[in-house]
Amino acid sequence: MPYLTESAAIYSIITKFTSYKVLWLDTEVANWDTPTPRLSLIQALADPTDFTGDSAYILDVLDKPELVNYFVNQIMVNPNIEKVFHNASFDVQYLGGKERVKNVTCTYQMVKKLAKKSRRNPLQVSNKKLKTLAVELCHFSNVDEGQQTSNWGRRPLSARQLQYAKMDTVYLAHVHHHLLALSNGYKPVPDESALGLTTVNQDTSFSVTKVRVAFECPRLFYLAHRFGGKTMFLPADRFTKIGTPFHKLANEFINIAKREAEFRSLFEPPAEQLNVEAIASEMQQLFYNQTFFPYLQTAIQEDSSQAVALYQTWHGLTKLIRHWTELLVKNRRYCNAEAVIHSTLIAQELKLEHTFTLPDGSQQRLGGKLDSLVFDYEQRRLCVVEFKTYDPVDPSAQLAQVALYSYLLWEMKKVPVDSAVYCVLPEFKEYHYSWEQLENTVHQLTPYKMQQMRQWLTWEPPHPNPPPPTTQPYLCQICPQQEKCQSFFDGEKEWGVGSRESGKKLSSTLLMESKMWKVRNLLIKMRKILLTRKIKGQLLMMQMQSPNSW
Repeated sequence: MPYLTESAAIYSIITKFTSYKVLWLDTEVANWDTPTPRLSLIQALADPTDFTGDSAYILDVLDKPELVNYFVNQIMVNPNIEKVFHNASFDVQYLGGKERVKNVTCTYQMVKKLAKKSRRNPLQVSNKKLKTLAVELCHFSNVDEGQQTSNWGRRPLSARQLQYAKMDTVYLAHVHHHLLALSNGYKPVPDESALGLTTVNQDTSFSVTKVRVAFECPRLFYLAHRFGGKTMFLPADRFTKIGTPFHKLANEFINIAKREAEFRSLFEPPAEQLNVEAIASEMQQLFYNQTFFPYLQTAIQEDSSQAVALYQTWHGLTKLIRHWTELLVKNRRYCNAEAVIHSTLIAQELKLEHTFTLPDGSQQRLGGKLDSLVFDYEQRRLCVVEFKTYDPVDPSAQLAQVALYSYLLWEMKKVPVDSAVYCVLPEFKEYHYSWEQLENTVHQLTPYKMQQMRQWLTWEPPHPNPPPPTTQPYLCQICPQQEKCQSFFDGEKEWGVGSRESGKKLSSTLLMESKMWKVRNLLIKMRKILLTRKIKGQLLMMQMQSPNSW
């Protein structure tokens, strides 16, 4: 239970709170029943499985309005963070006011709704106080109610006051979980939460992306599953903000190619007379004029800084169109011009789902959305395709991801499905895997991997045997949650065995590598700035030219 009194530490932890999706919050107010109340404490919990309060933070903000304002601006008005209170109207009046705050959940209001006599099975509780709910719904014992009216303006605070303050957030998180379960129509089992036993909900669905992350780094998977956040290992020299427009425009290309007769007419000559390069160029020109150029104009008018990303996006799209043209020309030998596009570029953004039986007999639902599905007439085989706008640092994890899509589709179609990863930048690369290659490897390993993932999620600090670190240490240098990972799993030095001297050497090495990496990143950023300026200067001239000049 960190009890923070120094302003610097409080500013730092508030900034850290912005990375969480849900916070369970409470306040303690001095002189609350007088005309001059003073906000004394802000308590926050981000770990809903905590039953001792060890993960709770107590921020001492008595007579520190600048800290309260920072909390309000960073947390309370942030619509991306759900703030859970009990009797929120009381707390909110000291934390920005109801007109400013966003995304607030009140467990008191949840209880009122669930306890309505008009409900088929109304909630039966003695009263709606948080401590009562903690005892009657979640089976907590030794709940202290005596400190609520204690002197919160006195310093130093007593140990009993601090214990009371931290446990309020614990009770709140477990009561909230219980009420959510009742609201969703099933009866929770509160005993495990109150006793601190961590389980993985049988109804929890893993995404294909989470399985990929688990292959890359178990700890990043753990952090992302529990707290959210980014999960892509991206080289520092990779241009950002490309993935979303690329996927959107790639899907639009398929739609317009199926819809517009101009695209179909390119395949009307006899198959042996079709020229891949000429058709690819024509399709690029058509798509540029009809879709990409209007998209480019609108995007740059809204934000000129998108120029570099869209330049890279078009570069990748031309390579993708060239690759698809090659497949279309090959398939044209087996079908007519009217059918070739529809029967080759079958689907995009197709949602898939399947429930696996794991080796221990439990069930695990797995779902995902593949980027594209194509058909190869020569091989008589469907192929799921995953687009990557960068060259993956770990191709094996990408293989696992796309192989799972093929397995999910096989469950739907009951036909063999190949897998492919299209890395469109910096140069087009295709990683292709046949169904036969995957059937006896990735497909058979998947149930065991998901069982392992479930086991990792049962771990709680400070218990031993946390999720293992990645087997590829170089990924740590480009990890999107490197700082959080290092701080969250920092206790491992207390759980593991090693000499103090070896620890010092390792720390020194890591520090030196970190400094070198920061210098490298700075140089890369400088190169990006120079390239951005150069491209912006040339972009207006490029817009009215043929897309082939890009």
